[in-house]
Amino acid sequence: MTDSLLVNDIAGLRRSIAGVEIIDDPQLVRLKSRDFFWYSPILKAELNRKSAELVVIPKDQDEALRVIGACAQHRIPLVVRGGGTGNYGQLVPLAGGVILDTARLDRTVFLKPGMGRFEAGTNLIDVDRQARAIGWEMRMHPSTKRMSSIGGFVCGGAAGIGSVMTGQLRDWGTIPGIRVATCEPAPRVFDFRGRDVAAATHAYGTTGVVLEVEMALAPVYPWCDAVVAFDDFMDAARFGQALGESDGIIKKEAAVIAWPIPAWFKALKAECPEGRHVAICMVAQSERAAFEKLASLHNGKLTTWRPTPDETQSDTTPLYEYCWNHTTLQALKVDKGVTYLQTVFPIGRNLEVVEKMYRHYGDEVMLHLEFQRRFGRVNCSALQVVRWTNKDRLYEIIRHHEAEGCIIPNPHSYILEDKGPKVIAGDRQLEFKRQSDPFGLLNPGKMTRWSPQ
Repeated sequence: MTDSLLVNDIAGLRRSIAGVEIIDDPQLVRLKSRDFFWYSPILKAELNRKSAELVVIPKDQDEALRVIGACAQHRIPLVVRGGGTGNYGQLVPLAGGVILDTARLDRTVFLKPGMGRFEAGTNLIDVDRQARAIGWEMRMHPSTKRMSSIGGFVCGGAAGIGSVMTGQLRDWGTIPGIRVATCEPAPRVFDFRGRDVAAATHAYGTTGVVLEVEMALAPVYPWCDAVVAFDDFMDAARFGQALGESDGIIKKEAAVIAWPIPAWFKALKAECPEGRHVAICMVAQSERAAFEKLASLHNGKLTTWRPTPDETQSDTTPLYEYCWNHTTLQALKVDKGVTYLQTVFPIGRNLEVVEKMYRHYGDEVMLHLEFQRRFGRVNCSALQVVRWTNKDRLYEIIRHHEAEGCIIPNPHSYILEDKGPKVIAGDRQLEFKRQSDPFGLLNPGKMTRWSPQ
């Protein structure tokens, strides 16, 4: 237990929120206080023993506001939980207090062609289930779609499956509006629109409690999962770049994964030939001829082409669950001696730097590239699988990448400001936090630029 646990007025809070569902079983509370921070040996050592004291599960927004106001009144730290699929300890409480679980805030506010508005706890599977019924779907989603909530995605995410066509969460028009509550004894509610949504998006719940999210949608296509195998890694990387730049090919995912990472994909042994690098893609069914031709021009051979399973109706694993941070998870299932990095390569010279790092590190830093649109141009980020030796070596690798013009949104830190380009709205977030969280109770310790006035 931390010292702060000894001074939190939990008994007073309980009286103030009588009638709201509470979990106080220590094992369940600890489980709800965790995300996937254990991908990082550094974060595992720092966060493994951290826990809230209570989990509160409001049944609607009125109860949520009551909980928030009571936490402010009793000066109790408050951390908001979505699906718990983050990787950096975003939801791990550093000072005890309360977890506000949004699971029951799952009402659809409205749904129409091209747009939907949902309460923050709505599961992303349910968003797509409803949207597909009228011919639409999410523009982008994380590889953890089956578990994630829409509020958690916009508060902790940045991009995902779909970003190769539609860019980043922060791009203008992707999130037209959000509803956010302040952490005060009488919480205020703000309905942000346009650029103002940046006050609370990708902020880990440090600036306010997101209650609703309005999200732009995309037309549904019949998607196919595809795997292309390559003898040469740079052929695979150039194919990923070319696919991203081929605006005439409708696609939703373009990941390039260096051998030996595919050796850890036990269920994909037939799709991933021994010793070969692979591209895992989602492509519209109508695009097979163009896609296969583009692959052959880059010395790639199509090993798999099959309809992407509908996660709302099937338990079959879609191939996107071998991409983004699921790649790291698949590796860790087999080899506990690895961890990962996240790298944004310099736009315009990304493949040059990719090749330099691939030749330099070999199997110590195994490349996994995710191609996406960033600032209107096709670029790639890496979620490299790294053989863990020690912290000093990891930071030596980070400094080398930064010296080559890369940006490292450090996944071994729970500090918001260490996420680099993902917090380009940092000044706006800091300004809003000064209004919304006067006592510093929202996920304390995660935004280091904030200090009590």
